[in-house]
Amino acid sequence: MEPFFAAFLFCLILTPAVIRFAATRRLFDIPDERKIHSAEIPRLGGVAIMGALLISTLLIAGPDTLIHLRYFLAGLLILFFVGLWDDMQPVSPFIKLLGESIPIVLMSWFNRMPLHELAPDIAWLPGFEFPVTLFLAFWIVNAFNLIDGINGLAGSIGMIALIGMGIMGEPDIYHLSFSFAGALLAFLFFNFLKPKIFMGDCGSLPIGYTLAFGMTQLSFHNHCGTSTILPEEPLIAFSLMIVPLFDMVRVFFIRIRHQKNPFSGDRNHLHHLLLENGLSHVGATLQLVGLSLLSAGITTYLLTWCDKEVELVYILFLIPLPALLFTAVLWSRVTKLRKQKNHL
Repeated sequence: MEPFFAAFLFCLILTPAVIRFAATRRLFDIPDERKIHSAEIPRLGGVAIMGALLISTLLIAGPDTLIHLRYFLAGLLILFFVGLWDDMQPVSPFIKLLGESIPIVLMSWFNRMPLHELAPDIAWLPGFEFPVTLFLAFWIVNAFNLIDGINGLAGSIGMIALIGMGIMGEPDIYHLSFSFAGALLAFLFFNFLKPKIFMGDCGSLPIGYTLAFGMTQLSFHNHCGTSTILPEEPLIAFSLMIVPLFDMVRVFFIRIRHQKNPFSGDRNHLHHLLLENGLSHVGATLQLVGLSLLSAGITTYLLTWCDKEVELVYILFLIPLPALLFTAVLWSRVTKLRKQKNHL
């Protein structure tokens, strides 16, 4: 736990300094019709998070860990600066996506998930591993970027998923995951209950990138020979991230159906619906964190304690099922509230 507490302490020290710097330079998240907050709040919380992560890694990680992570850390810095650029001076979704592509494509190419061994029945096409890994990486990175819309949400779900990966992973992933999780916990002290700073894209993009990298490493560490199901660890990690992943697919479908840019902003995310249903930021975050833990619990039970082998398709269907049911109930309540308001 040394990496966790080191990064926690460094982020606890760095965040107030970043708040003062952002306030001095007037680097605020300005409220508008799409934003939920009503006050000008400094952004750039990702600067403190990334600073704590890098300091902890450089001071505590051994030479072998640093060598193993060198390409990942280079990609992480590129993605951090892409997010920082967007936080300082917002860019178009296309330019932002283009900036994300370099580190994500390189990471996916050099860390292709061995699907031909993990799931040979579905990975029979030549070159199947790279496009699947690339798709998952883009999905995870952008999902955490898009879900960063209310206090503590991206940080809380990201922290839990990182801790889960740290517990399941090898020593190198353990250090990286727990360092990032410790930095996020310290950041939440300034962001969750009474927000003094927002994470920004320079924080949310690196969370998704780190989790995508962790997924590939868990897959390499857990070959399962000729088995037709994926190993336990990647599926459990995937289930811990199911809320942002599911929510991204849902809002993209809504935007495309209404002939809008899938990356354009709106207020159709699950956290927006929870707020519309009367919950506070804290209440909405806790419900979505609980939904993530429920999905992970169901997945863990199926993979660990079931007496009979569970088929891959069956597990992949059950992972998003709690999120689907949750959304159906939530949408029903929101629809009733909107009808009542229209009658007034």
